[in-house]
Amino acid sequence: MKKLFAFLVVALCLFAPSCNTQENEGGNNGKDNPTVPDVPEDTPSAANTTLLTLLKEKIAEYNQDATVPTSHVFICAHRANTYEAYLNSIPENSIPNIEMAIAKGADMVELDVRPSKDGTLYLMHDETVNATTNGKGSIETLTDEYINGLEMKARGASTYYKVDGQPVRVPTLEQALAACKGKIYVNLDLSGKNCSPSGVVRAIMNTGTVDQVMIYGANGASEQKEYITKGYERCGSWLAIHPYISSPDNIKNYATGYYDCAKLFQYNYDVYYNNTIDKFGSKCHEAGGLSYSNSLDYDKQLRDWYNNYYKKGIEGSCTVLDRFIASGSDFVQTDHVEIANLYLKSKGLR
Repeated sequence: MKKLFAFLVVALCLFAPSCNTQENEGGNNGKDNPTVPDVPEDTPSAANTTLLTLLKEKIAEYNQDATVPTSHVFICAHRANTYEAYLNSIPENSIPNIEMAIAKGADMVELDVRPSKDGTLYLMHDETVNATTNGKGSIETLTDEYINGLEMKARGASTYYKVDGQPVRVPTLEQALAACKGKIYVNLDLSGKNCSPSGVVRAIMNTGTVDQVMIYGANGASEQKEYITKGYERCGSWLAIHPYISSPDNIKNYATGYYDCAKLFQYNYDVYYNNTIDKFGSKCHEAGGLSYSNSLDYDKQLRDWYNNYYKKGIEGSCTVLDRFIASGSDFVQTDHVEIANLYLKSKGLR
């Protein structure tokens, strides 16, 4: 498996989008120390094979044996966020954020999708555009013309982000997938967002990204089946689905038939952080699946480890990642890709 991840991304940082602090009026807005960790030269890229192939090969490595230790932890950038994006107020779910996540060594980006009044699919986490643009209103009541004229900003920022003096616009799903094509895996969060399966699959087909994408938040077996079958019918390839589970035993429901393309399962972070189900991730391996959870509510611990220990050359622990590792889990979702990368690398898991 190490050969699968062997090629380097030494030059990626050179292609990161400009943070343009002059246009962004202050850049880091006083958040922490504005020193951003470098990407390790041997940070692997996961976009050199199909997503389902990658997941199946990792599952085969663990061979349904809970005693086999996790060999590699993958990192997913939540809303395509990174630590540098946090410091420089780059808007979530934007093309510059996606490009930064790729440059900073993320294996996957998590993107939120919602339809406009006209039925076009855009990246937007909230029901309204209020928090991350200069517009107002529920995105489902807004026309494409209105949305395409909006300027984006970071959540909580007072200024609008620009690249080379130009405002950043709300991207369509197709624009976002085009930015990801051949570079990074994608977790599309559709949970409660009223997206049409046909529209989502069309965007995936039009961008040729079926082998990179998985679907999270499909409501129930019938909608999951619709994504799977439409993906196969229109793209000629299986489309991965990413179900939520509360117990490793739930994986048995996805072992055969249509659901053979469900290999990676999301579970609540409280389970590993508070150890309510001991070694949840290892038990998923035993059941024939991989597990995915997040560190989002505890990302301050990542910043504290980086600023108080790593930068000072002092040994120190990051509790949230230590507990994630102890669970035997496989994919961690975070807003601070670079720091998670450094910590997991120090543990031999990157």
